[in-house]
Amino acid sequence: MKTPVVPKASPDTLPELATSLEPFASLFRRSTSRESVERYLTGLLTDLERKNCDTIAAAMAGTSTERLQHVLTDATWEPQALDQQRVTALVAQSPPHGLLLLDDTGLPKQGRSSVGVARQYSGTLGKVAHCQVVVSAHDVADEPTSSAPVHWPLTARLSLPEAWAVDSARRAKVRVPTDVTFQTKPELALALVDQVRTWGVPFATVVTDAGYGDNPTFLKGLDNRQVAYVVGVSSTFGVRLPDEVHAAALLRPTASAGARPAAEAAPRPAL
Repeated sequence: MKTPVVPKASPDTLPELATSLEPFASLFRRSTSRESVERYLTGLLTDLERKNCDTIAAAMAGTSTERLQHVLTDATWEPQALDQQRVTALVAQSPPHGLLLLDDTGLPKQGRSSVGVARQYSGTLGKVAHCQVVVSAHDVADEPTSSAPVHWPLTARLSLPEAWAVDSARRAKVRVPTDVTFQTKPELALALVDQVRTWGVPFATVVTDAGYGDNPTFLKGLDNRQVAYVVGVSSTFGVRLPDEVHAAALLRPTASAGARPAAEAAPRPAL
């Protein structure tokens, strides 16, 4: 019985991809890292059913699983610097004053080795399941010359469950940076707002669903940042009119005339 041979894609770089990668070349000190990045991205552009280092290496000429894994886990390069450069280039080509869309995505996964995998709620799946959850920020803006809006990803952060955050051995095994701590999804979303503002993304309004809109701390965080927002809320979410809020703030609680201090409220047991 003959072993099936997987046909490999050409070792030549796609011209369009080469043009796109050229501005980022200086972020990778070694030529082997730059080559691995090109091979990995080319693999992501294929129609492979599953896209990981093993399947991409099997389909791409001029690379191997080890080389692809090295650039993702061991090679020296700054992901934030690359992300900022990518965003800066895209902002220059996008309509200004768009929407900053905040959302999260569940990635179904089994086992315990992938970072952040736990039984948790996934809006993507609509239920609690073993998955990773990624909180992301997207730029959405009207395109005057097209009926379809411009929509592209700005940045994202993995939500690290608390059980992962406090497990030092587990963190060390998969190389979770020491400065990554447990944060709720609304806290991560606010951190993304701060990140894209630092990068100079000219959005006008934050838009998100009730998973964030129901969180008063998140809304207060946007208010403190003086960011306009439109959010979904559940039907049970309580609100007050501005005048009611102002009136409530002026009221001071007063003690009842015959009330005793809390320490004296309960009778003492007989000796």
